Amino acid sequence: MPTVWRRPGHEFDAAAAPALPAEVYSDPVVFAAEMRHLFAPDAGLVYLSHDLLLPPRGHQRADSDPRIVLTRDGDAVTALANVCTHACRPLVDDDRAVSHTWIRCPYHDWSFRGDGSLIGGGNIDFGEGVEGDVAKHALALPSFDLLSWRGFHFGVDSAHIDAYRTDLARIDDDFEARGIGDWLDLDGWTTAAAHDDPYRGDWKAFVEVFGDCYHVPPYHPGLASFVDCGSIEWTFGDNFHAQFLELSDEQGRRSSHYSEWSDGLQRYYARRGDPAPRMAVGWVGIYPNLMFEVYNGLKVLSVVVPVGPDEFVNRVHYCVPDDMERLVPGLPAAIIAAYDETVIEDRALVERRSEGLRAASSLGLDIERYHVNLSGDATLEAGVAHFHDWWTRRRVTQVGNGPTAE
Repeated sequence: MPTVWRRPGHEFDAAAAPALPAEVYSDPVVFAAEMRHLFAPDAGLVYLSHDLLLPPRGHQRADSDPRIVLTRDGDAVTALANVCTHACRPLVDDDRAVSHTWIRCPYHDWSFRGDGSLIGGGNIDFGEGVEGDVAKHALALPSFDLLSWRGFHFGVDSAHIDAYRTDLARIDDDFEARGIGDWLDLDGWTTAAAHDDPYRGDWKAFVEVFGDCYHVPPYHPGLASFVDCGSIEWTFGDNFHAQFLELSDEQGRRSSHYSEWSDGLQRYYARRGDPAPRMAVGWVGIYPNLMFEVYNGLKVLSVVVPVGPDEFVNRVHYCVPDDMERLVPGLPAAIIAAYDETVIEDRALVERRSEGLRAASSLGLDIERYHVNLSGDATLEAGVAHFHDWWTRRRVTQVGNGPTAE
């Protein structure tokens, strides 16, 4: 029963990982600390957006966080606080892409350059010469350091940027080792659909479900007949886990949608003149908020956006190859329908977890809030243990005296 994973610079013992205690779920004090110490763009490695979603030149609210606005001019991307320094109102109120880099506050006509520097304000005198320059400099939008990787842009704690680069390089290595290094890229792919799914419950329940392959065989008939859970390989870094699964010999036959996906892939690769890869999916969770799901024929950016201690949104972007619809008409829609079939099932799994946590607390039950199953050769819940270990390490390190300390 493998419970210890070792690689240069990182070791993870799943059996030694502490389960999260009851008091860290759906608690307003804990949630406020998480937003500052886990989700703030200078708190660690926090996904903000991807090149595919940003205008080539302009600005847009961050994909993962309405508190942040990103400006882009070609390859140059800047992350700024989405807070006007005049009166602390948000500068950008929606997710619409704007085709110029300068940002204007609609309420009092203050404007800022793409680097955050203040251009000026409507009918206001900031002073002349050096005095005016100093006043404007003090009123610039706060900015955050970015780490970019394969088109993804992460807010980063600059004091630990080398460690985060190492972690992202580990993901590169894990995909390259399986001959699917290019699966991490979105060049030649297009966004076929996107939507926001609101959830009731603590955001941590969603990440737990993502790291739990144990529920797939009994609970997801379509997915379990598309991927072979017995083939799972886990890899871990300080701030991520990845799961690699091969295609199932059942070819998705327990679901009409997954069967269409499997059959359509054969036609798609045949028409491209390419061999069909044996790999089904690489599920990558980069904590705290990005799940990059790299399927055979589909890439999904699944983003956790916390709203409150008992509420969050999963923002989903579906990406397919540019030529798929042309070569196999209807296949992108069939693949997305299959994925959404599993999303509906997972919603119940996530929300029942939160309901059960509340029930256990209201009954005063003295039970462990998650008993991770590490039995068998596959250790199908190792990802849950890793996330719990990461949350505990990050909170202890950054907050001070333990998982719930301020």
